[in-house]
Amino acid sequence: MGDAALRVAVRLGRGYLRILQATCRFRQQGAEDGLSEARAEGAVLWAFWHNRLLGPLVPYRDQKAGVVISQSRDGELIARVVEGFGYVALRGSSSRGGSQALRALLRHLRSGRDVAFTPDGPRGPRYTVRPGLAYLAARTGRPVVPLGVAYSRKAVFSSWDRFQVPLPFSTVLLQVAQPLFFPTDAPEAAASEEIRVALAAATEAAEESLGVRSP
Repeated sequence: MGDAALRVAVRLGRGYLRILQATCRFRQQGAEDGLSEARAEGAVLWAFWHNRLLGPLVPYRDQKAGVVISQSRDGELIARVVEGFGYVALRGSSSRGGSQALRALLRHLRSGRDVAFTPDGPRGPRYTVRPGLAYLAARTGRPVVPLGVAYSRKAVFSSWDRFQVPLPFSTVLLQVAQPLFFPTDAPEAAASEEIRVALAAATEAAEESLGVRSP
């Protein structure tokens, strides 16, 4: 994607999110008391699947939350779109720029701002949790908040993650799971599996509430 095409794609992406903001119904449910208690102590680490990353962008906009985004060309597109909605793009992933992203993450958390992860991105496998999120939670003492996302109406693409795009006039449901805290000596594999199970359950609960299923 050339620079001109990238600029057009960014305008289209931001424009579509504004259409969703004007036409969709956004609902949050679940462990809201647990979330409020966790946030009273500082920033939290949000986790939701890569194929549903559009869902939280509108209702949680303009809070300067950090979003971990890969350094790929597709990542550049996502970064520019989310920055237009009041997010801070923290560039890097497990495959590129990992140490740079970690430093940016720690600075952002120290400022008291939340950070959002798609733990199966940017390359998958779909619905898996890479160890970086558990490592950061154990190192900082900040909780992971799994967020299940579901849409009443959506388009599904044939990408590796079966990326989902909510359609105008649909309901976007955000299912908040209980925050997960991990001690500094928590085994990363076990902690990552705990996050995966909680995130899968929250996603399933969101879809059941709307009476929908995903491929």
